Amino acid sequence: MTSSSDIAVPPVVSVRGISKTFRIFDAPAHRLLLPLLNRIRRVFGIAPRPVRVFRALDNVSFEIAPGETVGIIGRNGSGKSTLLQILVGTLQPNEGEVMVKGRVSALLELGAGFNPEFSGRDNAYLAGAIIGLSRAEMDSLLPQIEKFADIGEFIEQPVKTYSSGMYVRLAFSVAIHVSPDILVVDEALAVGDTAFQTKCLTRIRRMQSEGVSIILVTHSTNTLLEYCDRGIYLRRGEMVLDGACRDVVKRYADDLVDEEGGAVIYADDSITVAEPADEDHPQSRAIALNADGPASEIVEASILDSNGQGRTTFSNGDQIVVRVGIRVHRRIEAPCFGVQIKSVDDIALWAGTTQNMSLTPKALEPGKYEFSWRLKLDMTGNRYVIALGIGDIDSGEYHRHSRVPYAGHIDVLPEPHSGHGWLAPKPQFSDPKRLAR
Repeated sequence: MTSSSDIAVPPVVSVRGISKTFRIFDAPAHRLLLPLLNRIRRVFGIAPRPVRVFRALDNVSFEIAPGETVGIIGRNGSGKSTLLQILVGTLQPNEGEVMVKGRVSALLELGAGFNPEFSGRDNAYLAGAIIGLSRAEMDSLLPQIEKFADIGEFIEQPVKTYSSGMYVRLAFSVAIHVSPDILVVDEALAVGDTAFQTKCLTRIRRMQSEGVSIILVTHSTNTLLEYCDRGIYLRRGEMVLDGACRDVVKRYADDLVDEEGGAVIYADDSITVAEPADEDHPQSRAIALNADGPASEIVEASILDSNGQGRTTFSNGDQIVVRVGIRVHRRIEAPCFGVQIKSVDDIALWAGTTQNMSLTPKALEPGKYEFSWRLKLDMTGNRYVIALGIGDIDSGEYHRHSRVPYAGHIDVLPEPHSGHGWLAPKPQFSDPKRLAR
C-alpha cells in the first residue's frame, strides 16, 4: 500500500531544455533590409548577413516544487532576467518548453508591467485584471495595497511622475497582495530604501510560511543563503549549477575570483531570522509575540552619536547610542533586552542580550521607560540595520514580548586600504623573509 508521503508532488514550475536567442543588427537599416536579404538568400543561395545572433539562454532545465524558494544568481548578461520573462510569459523560448502551474505574480525590472500614463491606482487594477482578478476583487484588495505601498496621494498620480523607490513600493505591494501561488522577484528591490527592503524581505518570509513558491533573482550571495532553499547559477546563458545554496555561492565566488578577484562572505547556518515585521511602519513599531497581548513593547527608538546628536553616518571605531523607549503593561520580574546588527538583506551579523552578557536588569512595574545601548563600530564601510527586542527570563528561559526588525540604520564610512567585508580586523602584513636552506 502506498502512503501519501510516497506520492510525488508535481512541480509548480517545469523548465525543459529552453533556449532563447536574439538577433543583433549592426545598424538600424539592416533590420529594414532583412526581408529583402532573406529573399535574395532563398533565390540565389547567398547574401550578406547583417545580423548576429546572441544566445541569451542555452538548454536550461530545472523544476520548482510547491512552497520552494529558489534563488537565481549570476553576473549581468547571464540570462537571469530573460529566464524570468519566459517564466511569466512575456517572452517565448526558441527551443524547449515551460510549464507553470498556478497564479503567477511578478516584480520584474523597473518599468515593466505598468503604463506610465496611468495612475498608480489604475495600474493596480490593470495588474489585477491581467492575472484574472475581477474589479470587485481588486476593490477589496486596494486598501491593503495602498497601505503597504505607503506612497500617499501619489497613488492618484501617473506613475511616470514616480521616483524609482515609489515605483517599487507600489509594484511590490501589488505583486504580494493578489494571492499568488508563485512570486517572481527580479533585482528591482535593490532600489528601495533600507526600511522598505526590510519590510519586503519580512513579507517574503511570511509568504514562504504560507506555502508560496518564490523565485528570486539576486546578485547578493547573502540573500541567496538566507532566503532560498536552493540556488541556480547562470553564466553566459548556461546553467552552471543547480543545487544547495552554499555550493552555488562557492562556485559563483570561485568564478568571480578567477575573472576579477571578487570575494564572498559566508553566513552562519545557526543565524536566527527576525520574525515578521509590522507592515505599516517597520521602522517604528514592534511585533507583539504574545497572544494575550505583550507584557511590554518597544514604542520608539533613535540612533545617536556619543554626544547625543542624531546621526546615521559614522566612521570605524565610533561609538553609537541606540536610545529605546518601552511601555510595560504588566510587572516584569526579570526583564531581558536584546540588540542586533544586520545587513540590509537581513543577515544577522551580531546580536547580544542582557542575559548572555550576564546582566540582571531590575524588575519593571507598569509604565513607560527609556534605556540605551552603546555600541562601538568595529566594522568596515557598509550599511547596517539595527534590530531590537524585549522579553523576560522565566526559569532560565527567554520569553520574547516584542521585536523591532528595523529600528534604524547606520552607514559606516569605508577606510582606505583596509580590505572589505563586514569585520574590521585591522590587518598588518610583514614582508617575506628569505629562509636559510
